[in-house]
Amino acid sequence: MSNNLQEWEGQIVPRSFSVGYAVLSYVVSYVGAWTTLELINRRTSGRGLYNWYILIGSSVSMGGIAIWCMHYVGNRAVELGNGQFEIHIVYSPGFTALSFFVPTTVLLVAFIALGSNDRISIVRVVVGGTLAGLAICGMHYLGQAGISNYSCVYSIGHVVGSIIVAVAATIAALTVFFVLRAAWTNSWWKRALCAIVLAGAVFGMHWTAAVGTQYRLKQGATSSPASSISRDLTVIVIVLSIVACFILFVFAILAQRRRSRSANRAQHVVLASAIFDANGRILVTPEGTLPNQKVTTSYVERSLDEEFGVTHPVFHWIFRTTRNWSSISGLLPGMRSHLRDTAVYGGSRPGTKTRPSLSNDEGENADDYAVIFRELFCIAAADLAGQLNEPLENVGVLFDEVLGTGQKPSSKLNDRSNSRESTDLESDGASVSTLSRGQLLFLVRRVNRREADQLAASGYRFAEIQNVAHIIARNMQIKCNDLHGRLFSMYEYASETHILNPGVHLACFAIRASVQGGFDVLVRRDARNQLPTMQLPIDNLSSWQITFLSQLDGASVTACLKFLKDNSASSDNATREQNFAAQLYKAVVELKEEINDPFFADALLIGTPVSAPCYTSDGGAKPAQAMLITFRVIVPVQFRAQSVKLGFTPLGFFRTQQYVYGNSPDHASFARKIHKEFGPILNKKNLNTNGDGKSLKSPTSLGKFPRRLKKNTSGPSDVSMPTAAPRAHTRSSSRRFWKRQSGGESRNLPKASLDNTSEIQLVETQAFGGIMVSQEVSVDVKDVEERSPDRGERDGKDAEPQVIHLGTTGEATRDLDDSETYVDRLLSVCIAARR
Repeated sequence: MSNNLQEWEGQIVPRSFSVGYAVLSYVVSYVGAWTTLELINRRTSGRGLYNWYILIGSSVSMGGIAIWCMHYVGNRAVELGNGQFEIHIVYSPGFTALSFFVPTTVLLVAFIALGSNDRISIVRVVVGGTLAGLAICGMHYLGQAGISNYSCVYSIGHVVGSIIVAVAATIAALTVFFVLRAAWTNSWWKRALCAIVLAGAVFGMHWTAAVGTQYRLKQGATSSPASSISRDLTVIVIVLSIVACFILFVFAILAQRRRSRSANRAQHVVLASAIFDANGRILVTPEGTLPNQKVTTSYVERSLDEEFGVTHPVFHWIFRTTRNWSSISGLLPGMRSHLRDTAVYGGSRPGTKTRPSLSNDEGENADDYAVIFRELFCIAAADLAGQLNEPLENVGVLFDEVLGTGQKPSSKLNDRSNSRESTDLESDGASVSTLSRGQLLFLVRRVNRREADQLAASGYRFAEIQNVAHIIARNMQIKCNDLHGRLFSMYEYASETHILNPGVHLACFAIRASVQGGFDVLVRRDARNQLPTMQLPIDNLSSWQITFLSQLDGASVTACLKFLKDNSASSDNATREQNFAAQLYKAVVELKEEINDPFFADALLIGTPVSAPCYTSDGGAKPAQAMLITFRVIVPVQFRAQSVKLGFTPLGFFRTQQYVYGNSPDHASFARKIHKEFGPILNKKNLNTNGDGKSLKSPTSLGKFPRRLKKNTSGPSDVSMPTAAPRAHTRSSSRRFWKRQSGGESRNLPKASLDNTSEIQLVETQAFGGIMVSQEVSVDVKDVEERSPDRGERDGKDAEPQVIHLGTTGEATRDLDDSETYVDRLLSVCIAARR
């Protein structure tokens, strides 16, 4: 046999191919190609250690497994002669190592050329694909050059064909992959299909070249001992292939874990971050979901009527806090410590990671639930900022809607009926009860290019809203059929600060009673914190203009238009009164056209203008003041806005929004109140302890409520003062925070505070448009009147509670402090007029 083998020295040795090894070579290449695409899919930027790790990993996966391992497994399929061991292919260690690092380096350059953004570039794909195809060919022929006992004889046609196959198939696979990636439609099975084509580029190139390759045995090759490099290569190939399979397995486990986590969080209160760049793209994880943190895993229900939503005082508190993060940043360590010491972490052992809850060990509701929930929110916001590698002050502001989660959208339900209640801002129709099990709060923010690059370097991507809206809705189980529209609203909300321009404005203050309780106010859809207004071409009002307006005090729009038309003039010699009348007439007509509803004709003018904060360009510490000439009207409870530009929002929340404009002096007073309230709670030295050294809940402003409130009230609505107050505007889709009571049990409300006096008094004068009510609520009118600055003398009236009608499920609302806004002054005028 040995003599026969020596006869082949210097001759072309016959060859054949093993089908089993050929199939195995493709499987190895496919595993490496799929792993490469999974890694590239998670690349978010050209900067940052995270992205460099991804880049290097994908280069090694493609160059080391899909190409290098495939080549040597494929060469095992080549059987020379009759398969004698003495003439097996032997490799040079130096060339073998070089054939691993050279294509890996070229692929690193190719993947850098491909880029990482969502905007596909044909030039980049062609350049990157060509480099990747050449890397495949280069590795093959470099590996062949490392064969020490044979000289390879190539066919020029097969060499050219192998290059074309490698480059064309690679460009095709990467083009499809990046097109799908840019459109956010590259689900795992589509990446798996792309990997078939990419592996086919390697496999096709290798076997196109292999068919055109012949092997000439070198002189003396049969007498040299076989190198152990072949056995070492087998071990290396096996190890690398197992590593690639392990990576894919880990990706599958992580994907399933994320889906399970999203499904779990959809049942609870979750805080998400909606960050937009200058182009309106939204920040998402590589999987297409929003960065988010769980606030709480359970809910504390105390009343059938009290629900967590935009009308709830706790929501108002966190709404204002997100506009003034510095007020709580120093309290975060104490909040974390307080949560560890309270029953919300009941059953956990020291040092173990716990999940936030609003119930204690026995499953009972925590007495200081309002304090605890606000602490949980602040901690979740801080954790979300840490997740984004941003300071708390940059995490964003709270969006003025809450979305229901935990159930798939239904075509039978209006997607706009969420915790926002039955307001006309979204549905312009009757309220629709939702079946959501959780709630999603949003912190919105807009970033500049530098900040966007930093976030991308941290492992996040910016995507077009329309491309990821369905992914976000599916993974986070958001109950909204028009999430794209909501996200676009968030972009506009984060992009602009809606505040009046300096000057004089004509406004309409239209309110209606809500069947859920309290009142709604007509606002602009694009600026839900602003009344419908029309600006006059004057900077301020002089005393004579105010006197002129007083003549129209209490006049309807129709009467005002007639009066102004009769007293206006268009000639150059017109008096100043005539010019002012003409300007005011034009503004009234324009506002009437803007509102586009017959009810406006019956609105009555308030003769005394009121001042409201407005925009100032000098960046001063105190905002300027604009003047509002306002028409007032109370519309029936069944009224719906006809204009597409206008809608209704809860009056209580509208008042809260008036505190949060830029440079508002209320920020400082609100911060003082926060520290005054939370200081005693978070100061461990002031906490009482029992004999076992465990902390006891001390009665703070909200730390523990009076016993009488647990059974007979709907819970405190004041989140910054000891005295609880009535509430309104509860919505059917909001999350309840208190125990349910029997439907026939009446509730005695605690005393009302100063800043909700106007609305309570307005409730007393409201006829509700003939709607029969089915619930009565008691309010201590004496306390209201004693604290109200606009009350009249009520001699002869005692302090016994009086019954007022609030609709089917309502109490009057209150705000969070005693400062007065222009809304309160307008309410006072409405109250006086109704009486």
